[in-house]
Amino acid sequence: MWIMWTIILLVKVSNGLRITYLDVPESVQSKQEVRLGCMFDLEKDSLYSVKWYKDDLEFFRYVPKEDPQRQFFPLDGINIDFTRSNKDVVYIQDVQMSTGGSYRCEVSADAPSFRTVSMEKVMAIKVDTGGAERSCCDIKILIILFLLNLALGNGIVCVN
Repeated sequence: MWIMWTIILLVKVSNGLRITYLDVPESVQSKQEVRLGCMFDLEKDSLYSVKWYKDDLEFFRYVPKEDPQRQFFPLDGINIDFTRSNKDVVYIQDVQMSTGGSYRCEVSADAPSFRTVSMEKVMAIKVDTGGAERSCCDIKILIILFLLNLALGNGIVCVN
């Protein structure tokens, strides 16, 4: 009897929309292009939309039943190559420091389920500073350390 319940439970858990892979690189060199990918399995559902967010602000939307299917919402540091971006991938050109942040892909199924799933990853931007490479996260940490030291009256500390 317990085997039958286990099989039913496994069928229930594996049924439905899910994101199978989110491709957001951990770091990207400034002034380069980056490819963001969101692979998903609709199983028995049909696609309603795929939306991309940076720091909780939507910047790209794909809705197959709308005209136009693709929409872009202007955001600082996001310069999308609209000709190559679709439901599976978004290409961002000319990466800047402001391009770094938390990226989320949200996939929604159409009626009757209306399920929505999302996955998120953080991307840092590396900047070439004449031979020394720093990511935006490194620079933010250095600024915070500098301000803390200044506030505590400890003077300036050099971090390598």
